[in-house]
Amino acid sequence: MTTDFSDSPSAAETFQRYQRPIVIGAVVLAAAGGGLWMAKRSGEIKEQRAQEAFSLAEAAYSSGGIPAAQVELQKVLTRYAGTSAGSQAALLSTQWYYEAGQADSGLAVVSAAVAKAPAAMRAGMLGLQATGKALKGDHSGAAKDFEAAAAASQLPTDRDAYRMDAARSYMTAGDAAAAERIYTEISSREDSDFAGEARLRLGEIKSKA
Repeated sequence: MTTDFSDSPSAAETFQRYQRPIVIGAVVLAAAGGGLWMAKRSGEIKEQRAQEAFSLAEAAYSSGGIPAAQVELQKVLTRYAGTSAGSQAALLSTQWYYEAGQADSGLAVVSAAVAKAPAAMRAGMLGLQATGKALKGDHSGAAKDFEAAAAASQLPTDRDAYRMDAARSYMTAGDAAAAERIYTEISSREDSDFAGEARLRLGEIKSKA
């Protein structure tokens, strides 16, 4: 049974707040489409077939909208788990479920796919998983997933961005100590794009102590 968040303003605000991981996922989709993850010949054949199946899902969207596309995406997820196209399908399917207010369904898809995802796609998928947990009100779980996304990220800026998301989620969950830990570390590094915001948030925490 899915949970409908479509009429909840707070859910909509939460989704907007955590759209960055989804945007990152979309960027990864574009990169993956060029065959970035293809390796050995057998893998290349599987990837090619998976990409063809993913293209059918895109075509289904054009002719029948999201419901029809979701049917095709599920086929890709089932047959080609672990491929770049399978991960693309998981990202897109999850995003559509979230947008439809079906956080439970979206979480089920991304949680099943993240363990088998190519290494370079794990951060975006973990971020998307965190988004679903935040939509359901599990901010502590979301914070842990954002930290996991930071650990999986290959770019320093994205790593700090995920950690800032984790700190905000910890604050929402009422765990100021965990948030302070993250803000303190980031605020101490002038090379971080988030140092200024981290210092501001750290000051807010200390003023309330």
